[in-house]
Amino acid sequence: MNRFDERDTIFSRLELVPGSKQYDSYYTNRPELKDTDDRLRTLSAGVYAHDRSNMARIDSAFRFLKDIRPLAPGPAKAENSSQNAISIKEIEQGLHAAAMDYGAVLYGQAVLGLECFYSVRGRGPAYGKPVNNPHRNALIFAVEMNRGKISHAPRPEEAVEVTRAYVRVAVIGMILSYFLRELGYEARCHMDGESELILPAAAQVAGLGKIGRIGLLLTPDFGPRVRLGAVTTNFPAASFSGSNLNEAHQPADYCARCDLCARRCPGKAIPFKAALETGKVGLQNTTAAKKADTNVAPETKNSPWKIEHKACFAIWKKFGTDCGICVSVCPYGEAQ
Repeated sequence: MNRFDERDTIFSRLELVPGSKQYDSYYTNRPELKDTDDRLRTLSAGVYAHDRSNMARIDSAFRFLKDIRPLAPGPAKAENSSQNAISIKEIEQGLHAAAMDYGAVLYGQAVLGLECFYSVRGRGPAYGKPVNNPHRNALIFAVEMNRGKISHAPRPEEAVEVTRAYVRVAVIGMILSYFLRELGYEARCHMDGESELILPAAAQVAGLGKIGRIGLLLTPDFGPRVRLGAVTTNFPAASFSGSNLNEAHQPADYCARCDLCARRCPGKAIPFKAALETGKVGLQNTTAAKKADTNVAPETKNSPWKIEHKACFAIWKKFGTDCGICVSVCPYGEAQ
């Protein structure tokens, strides 16, 4: 099975510090990426960097998320009699209720295949560590991002809303993890910067939506205006299964007819044609395929469309925000 190495994501690569051991080791193995990545590192702060108030809100949210990442994994509470006193069904109901009470708008459960997990970690203290024997039972959930605020893309107001969603979904993951640990089960929260999971792929398995042209999960009611979180656990929920998404929900068909995101993308990072049409599908475990994989998002690895993350991130640097134009213009969900 050809799993994705998180060290090959653009976020991991651009966190590498020139001259460090990790930097030297990575680009020794991936020399074809070094010049382009180094150019991205040297780009200016962006046209909206002067908006210090909103930038401080964004930076403070990410600093908070970084501070709580060590809490994402944690041991189960030892010798807890509650595990036998509460039925599996009651715990499932409690998990779902807690997620929704803390702001989730979508919630699902699934047994994940290993393809939903990174093969090797690429961020934080776990950098370079293999992801071995993860718990495959997963709770996947999403929070909605406000339509009006997302419509400000690519201005900082959009990025403030995105970081607010990252914080909200991280809190939900922490609450569910602590709830399960309190009952004697092992649980790990997967959140921004601290995830063993490729979250859009996991959410697709859990039935929350399907990957669209923009490389993000498209949901029936909210389109791409969601942020995802997850908890993996050894809790033996009775309802863990594959996708139960309505078969009528087929964003690939919709995306094939609509190319608004590709037309509006300032970085030309979103393809007009599917990979099948451009000849990129069919490279399997070849050297060319592995090199190509480093320039696309891991969640789109098996998608008809391949987002070019280097082009996307260059626009992020130009604006000084996460752009978000593709999310703001996507009509899916709004038009259903």
